[in-house]
Amino acid sequence: MREQVRAAILDAAEELIADRGLEGTALAQIAAKAGVAVGTLYNYFDDRDAMVRALFATRRATFRPQLLAVIAAGKGLRFEARLRRFMRELFEVFEANRRYIKVAFAAEHLKQQQGAPQDLRLAIEEIVAAGVAEGVIAKASAQLLATMLRGAIRAVVVQRIEAGGAFPDDADGVVSLVLDGARRRG
Repeated sequence: MREQVRAAILDAAEELIADRGLEGTALAQIAAKAGVAVGTLYNYFDDRDAMVRALFATRRATFRPQLLAVIAAGKGLRFEARLRRFMRELFEVFEANRRYIKVAFAAEHLKQQQGAPQDLRLAIEEIVAAGVAEGVIAKASAQLLATMLRGAIRAVVVQRIEAGGAFPDDADGVVSLVLDGARRRG
C-alpha cells in the first residue's frame, strides 16, 4: 500500500509539473491529484525538491535502460547510418517518456548530472569517433561535432516541449543539418 501511494504521488507530480511547470505546481495540487492529504506528502518526502529527486530516480530506472539499448543498437553500422538510427531511436525514447523529459527540463537545477546525460555524451563521442575512423569526419572537428550534436538534441527537445510535435520528426533533419550544413547547394 505504501508503495502504491508513493507511486500515485510521483505520477501526479510528473503529470502536473509536465503540464504546468515546476513553479506552477503547488504541493496541494499534487496531493489532490494523487488523492491524498497535503500532510501525507511529508510522510513520503521531506519537501518538493526531495519529491522531484525521487521522481527522477524512479523514472531514470525505466528511461536509462531504454537509452542504453538505443546506444547499443547500431554499433555494427557505418557512421552515418549509425548516427541516423541513433538520433531516430533516441527521439523515439524521448517521445515515449515525454512527460519525464518535460519535468527533467523544468527541474534541471535539481538533476544530478550523471547517468543518462553522461551516457548520451559518451555515446555521441563514440559515434563521432567511428566517423573519424572511417575517414568521413575530420579528427580536428570531432569534439566540436559531438558538442553540436548534443546541442542539437537539447534544442529539439526544448523546441518540441514549447511548440509541440513529436521529437522523432526532427531526427533526420538534425543529422543532415549537422553533417551537411544549411547552405543551399548549387
